[in-house]
Amino acid sequence: MSLLFLLIGVAVIGGVVVLATGRVQGSLSEPEPPAGDLPADLADVRIDQALRGYRMDQVDALVERLEAEVSARDEQLAEQQAEIDRLRAARGEFPPPHGG
Repeated sequence: MSLLFLLIGVAVIGGVVVLATGRVQGSLSEPEPPAGDLPADLADVRIDQALRGYRMDQVDALVERLEAEVSARDEQLAEQQAEIDRLRAARGEFPPPHGG
C-alpha cells in the first residue's frame, strides 16, 4: 500500500515539474505576447509575471531604454523630414504627403 502512495506522490511531483518547466502547455504556461501594434507609449507596456519569468527590474530598465531610444529616433526622423521638406520647398518641388 505504501508503494502505491509513493508512486502517486512521484507522479504528482513529476506532473508539477513538467508543467512548471513549460514542457507541456497547461495552466502554468506563459501567456502568448499580444498580437498587433505596440502601444504608442512604450511606458504603458506591462509584462506579466510568470513562473519562469525575467527579473522585473531588468525588464523595466530595458523598456525605459527602448522608450528613450525610440523617442530620440522619432525626433531625429522628424528633423530630417523637416529638412527634406525645406530643401524641396526651396527647389519649388511639391512635398509628398507624410504618414504612411
